[in-house]
Amino acid sequence: MRNDKIKAEPFDCMQYFYRAVQQPLIRCCISFTGHVDTVVLNRAVNLSASVFPLINYGFDEKRHCWIKRGCTAGNIVHVVRLREDGRKVSDILLNSSINIASGPQLNLFLLVDDDWDTLCIIINHMVSDGGGFKQYLYLLASLYSECEKNSGFSNIMKCSNNRSFSCLLRNLSFDRKLDILLTKSDAHIPDPAVYMPLEGNAEKPFIAIRKFDTELFFTIRNHAHENSASINDMLLTAYMRALHHSTGSTSITVPCPVDLRKYMKGNTSYSICNLTANYRCNIDMVNNESFDETLKKVSSQMRLQKKNDGCLKMPILYHMAFCILPFRIIRKLFYKLSPIPVTSYTNLGVLDSGKLGFGSLKTEDAFISTAVKNVPYFQVSVSTFENQCTMSSSLYGTEKDKNTVNELFDFMQKDFESLI
Repeated sequence: MRNDKIKAEPFDCMQYFYRAVQQPLIRCCISFTGHVDTVVLNRAVNLSASVFPLINYGFDEKRHCWIKRGCTAGNIVHVVRLREDGRKVSDILLNSSINIASGPQLNLFLLVDDDWDTLCIIINHMVSDGGGFKQYLYLLASLYSECEKNSGFSNIMKCSNNRSFSCLLRNLSFDRKLDILLTKSDAHIPDPAVYMPLEGNAEKPFIAIRKFDTELFFTIRNHAHENSASINDMLLTAYMRALHHSTGSTSITVPCPVDLRKYMKGNTSYSICNLTANYRCNIDMVNNESFDETLKKVSSQMRLQKKNDGCLKMPILYHMAFCILPFRIIRKLFYKLSPIPVTSYTNLGVLDSGKLGFGSLKTEDAFISTAVKNVPYFQVSVSTFENQCTMSSSLYGTEKDKNTVNELFDFMQKDFESLI
C-alpha cells in the first residue's frame, strides 16, 4: 500500500456491485440540545482522516483500488441553516449522495435551527458497514470532545489500516475453514411472494420512521428474556409476522446481517471496514398463529445458525475468487451466486450514548438508517439509542407506498403492545 493508493477489498467491491439496485449509503442522524462548534467539528473531521484515511479517497473501477483525492473537512462538512434553506432534516438524509469516484466518501450536514442542531452523517457503504460506521461515529465524537477541551489537540493514535478479510481468516484453522466450505450453501433466490405490495416512484424518495419508546422497548426486552430469546429475535419475529400480514405469504425468508468482528478474538487493531455476512431466517407460518409461536420458530432458527459458521462460507468463497479471478468475471459471478436480497432486514445495534458524547453537547437522539431502495427492494433498518428503538425504511415510492410501510410498522407495534 502506498500513501496515494489503497487496495480495494472484496467486501468493498461487493457493495460497489450493489449499485445495480441502490446507492450504497449508510446514514446517521444525531440530534443535540445545543449548537455544534463548526470550527471544532472541522478540526475533528480532519483529524479523523489520520485514523481513517479512506474518507478522503476515490474509487477507481478500472484498477479497483482507492486513489487519494486530497479532500479535507472543507469538502465534507456542510452547514445548512434550516429556516433560511427551507428544507427538512429528512430531505437532507434522502437527497444527499456521494461521488464514489472523486470522493470524499463521507458527508456531514450540520443542520442549524434556533435552539438545536442536528448532524446528518452519510458514509459510502463501500468503505464501511454498520459496525465500522459506529466505530467512526465514536471516533469523531471523541475527537470533537478533545478538540473542544484543547484547541491545539493533535495527539492521534495511529491505528492499523488493515481492512482485509484475510486477517479474520487467520483466526480459523485449516480444518475449520474446510468444514465451512463443505457446508450447504446459504445462497437464496428472492421469492416474489414475499415482495411488499409497493408501486414505486423513481422521482420521490421518502423515509418512514417509527420509534418505540422506553416503556415499549423494556416490554420487548423483558419478553425476550422470559422466552430465552434475544431482542433481535423479537424484532425479527414482529417483522416476519408483518410481512406475512402484508403479502399473504406463508413461507418467509429474511436475510439477517451478522457482524463478523465476533470472530476476531479480541483483536482490536482492525481498521474501519466491511465485515458483514448474513444469517437467513426461514420459517413457515400459519394464519392466526400467536406471537410466541412465531417467536419460538425464529429464535430456534437463529440459535441454530449462531452455533455454526455457515455464514462464513460465501465470504470465504468470495475472498478466494477475488484473489484469483479478473474483476469483470467476479462481477458476473457475484450476481449469479449471491443474488441481492429483495426483502431484507438489518439491525445496526446499539448506539452507545457514552461513546457518542460530543464534548459539552447533550445528545438528545440518534439513529442509523440504510440506503434508499428502489421498488421492489425493501428493507427495514433498526437501531437503538438510550433504550429507544428506531425503525426506518427509505424508498423511492408514492404516498400510498409510505402508507403501506407505516401500516407494516403499525402491525409490528400492535404486536408488541399486545404483550404489555
